[in-house]
Parts: sequence; structure tokens; C-alpha cells
Amino acid sequence: MRIASTSVHHPLHRRRRTLNIPFGAQRFLAAFEGFEGGFAIGASIIVGLSFAGLEQHLLISAALVSIIVNGFNTASVKYSSEHYLDEIDGREKRSPFRHYFMPALIEFIAYFAISFVSILPLLIIDDIQIAILWSCVTTLVILFSAGWWRAFMLHMPRWRDAIETTILGGGIILVGFVSGYILHL
Repeated sequence: MRIASTSVHHPLHRRRRTLNIPFGAQRFLAAFEGFEGGFAIGASIIVGLSFAGLEQHLLISAALVSIIVNGFNTASVKYSSEHYLDEIDGREKRSPFRHYFMPALIEFIAYFAISFVSILPLLIIDDIQIAILWSCVTTLVILFSAGWWRAFMLHMPRWRDAIETTILGGGIILVGFVSGYILHL
């Protein structure tokens, strides 16, 4: 007989309870998904758009619009994928607002707030190239720290998760760089 992973009798349920995850596992992971995605994508958008030779205020405006749209898209995907998967599995929660909408909202807020931090150097530093470099370096350092902290909270291998998070974020930034370069040609 197979025990569903959502059952209180499943061994993972006991492990999750001993971890003492802030805000609950679902909301904690939603915040981290928004946090990690927001940082890397915010920096990637800035790097990609920088090839267009936009003035600083236009670069900031375009980055903000992209971040808002991306954040909303990410939150929508989170809501619909979790809700529809639970419907298909016959495990739909009684309170869709609490179980689906709130984690999606948390992911959107985390995504937007963190993405905004990644464009902050553009607001502070006048030289666009230096601001973009600071944005990328800051993003990678914070992603490393976030991966380390998440692994610490979940009792997972810290170095591995921190390096994984940093490499994935660097990959997202690289995609923005390559896309901007190709479009500039």
C-alpha cells in the first residue's frame, strides 16, 4: 500500500515538521522561488536591454515593466499549476485562497521586491556599464547567500545548494547577455 506524500502518515511529513520552516513549507518555498527567480531575471533583463543603447531612465523603465510582467506570470503559473495538479489528483484544498492564491502572491511580492533590488545600482550609479556590473555581482553574491540559507533551513548540503543557486542565476544572466548581444548584431 502506497502512502500519499501529502498524508500525515508519510515519513516526509514528520521530516517537514521537524525542520521548523518559517511561514510553513509552501509559503517559504514560494518566497524562495520568487526571490531566486527575481534576482537573476532582473539582472538578466538589464544586461540584455543594455545592448540596445537605451538611456538610463528608459533602461530602468523597461526593466521595471519586464519585472512586473514576469513576476505576475511566475505567480500565475504557481497558482494554476498547484491548483490544477491538486484538482487532477483529487486533493484540491478547501480554501483555494489560502493554499493557492497566498503562495502565488508571496512569490509575486518576493519576485518584485528582489528584482527591484537588482536594478537598484542603475538608480544609484550614473555609469551604466558599472551599474550593470554591480547589479550582476550583487545578484550572484545574494543568490549564493540565499542558496546557503535555504539549505541551512532545510538541513541540506549548504555548499552544493549555494553553488547550484549561483550557477543557475549566472546562467539566467548569461542568457540575457547572449540574447542582447545577438539582437544587437
